[in-house]
This record gives sequence, structure tokens and C-alpha cells, in this order.
Amino acid sequence: MEIVLDTNVIISSLLRNGITRKILFLAPFEFYTPSFTRSEIEKHKEELIRKSKLDANAFQYMMETIFHKIQIVNLHSIEPYKNKSIEIMTGIDVSDAPFIALALHLDCPVWSKDGHFKMQQIIKTYTTEEIRELLQKSSRL
Repeated sequence: MEIVLDTNVIISSLLRNGITRKILFLAPFEFYTPSFTRSEIEKHKEELIRKSKLDANAFQYMMETIFHKIQIVNLHSIEPYKNKSIEIMTGIDVSDAPFIALALHLDCPVWSKDGHFKMQQIIKTYTTEEIRELLQKSSRL
């Protein structure tokens, strides 16, 4: 299964060795995220290092390892879906429209820890708990 990752899922996997990281490393999914995601995380790197309680080298290693599992999609590829995704996310959170655009492009769901993704009715959205349940049903985790 293909799935689009919201930035908060990646950040969660960086901060602690929990279920989110386990899913990223072990689930039989193909993960995708828009190209700006990494730079967004880099903007907050110092804060994330403090919160993760990792040293800078370990944090960088973890980031490289996690991003190795994720396919980065150029914003140019999702441009045809820009207007539709903005329309979908208007009144919810337009800043998340690129994740919706990528999901439209790939015809796949989004995995997010932000409940507001569930406010739209076009793209299937999973929480971490729902992903875990899905994997348990298929005996994959």
C-alpha cells in the first residue's frame, strides 16, 4: 500500500522509538511525502534534537535512516492537483493542501497525527492507531 506521510508523523518517529517509528521501519508500505517536508523539519532541528534527547550526530543518523524509507515527491509533480487540494482544505488548514495534492496524485491515503485531516471527506486519512490496527489485522506488525 502507498501512503502519504504528514510531517508530524516523521517528526514523531524522530522524537521517540515508539509505534510510529516501528511502523515506518517494519510496515510493508511505500511512504511518500512532499519535497518541502525535510526542510520544514530542518528548520526545527535544534528543538527536535533537544526533545529527542539524542545528540546531534545520532539525530542526523536517525533522520537519514527515516528519510531513506520515504520517497520524496517534487512539488512540480503535484501541481495539477494544487487547486483541488486547496479547495478540499479551505476552511480546514490550507497549509496541508500539498499532502492532499500528493494523495490525489498517487490515489492513496494520508497518515497524519492531525485530526483536522479527518474533516475533509475526499482522501482517506489514517491516524497512527488506525495504521497499527490495520497492520495487526493483517498480522504485519
